[in-house]
Amino acid sequence: MSSNKLQGNGLKCICSVYVPVKDPIKSAHWWQQHFGLDFAVPFNPEEAQAIMKLSDGQWLHLVETKGNIDNQFVNKAGYEMFRLTFEVRQIEVLHDHLLANGVKVDELKDRGSCGINFVFYDLDGNKFDINENVSVQREPEEIDKVKQHLFSHAR
Repeated sequence: MSSNKLQGNGLKCICSVYVPVKDPIKSAHWWQQHFGLDFAVPFNPEEAQAIMKLSDGQWLHLVETKGNIDNQFVNKAGYEMFRLTFEVRQIEVLHDHLLANGVKVDELKDRGSCGINFVFYDLDGNKFDINENVSVQREPEEIDKVKQHLFSHAR
């Protein structure tokens, strides 16, 4: 007789994220231009969504939405939250690329042991967070150079 009791954590990972957009193909090209994402499957206009693939295999579904797009929510402290954080490598390269290409980007934050973060907005105003845990991914001398590069612009 088999046991139906869950052993440990039953959730492995997030395989898909759904993002509301006005124009899936226009949004897909924006994600290609700024983040290098490719289509996970060929675009089918009848599905009213473009499906993009992240580097680790997860899918980003850009779903055509009618009406207002509201992908954020306000937390108890009154801060407008994003729904997800993307993990990256070489955050300084991505940050510079987005700024140089006119993407709306909020200020950088050094969150200590959580890493360096910044918020960006897509074509439809959806708010996303970017993170690199530099203390885990980089050598100490490289961390100082990255922080100097990123935070010297903010001063």
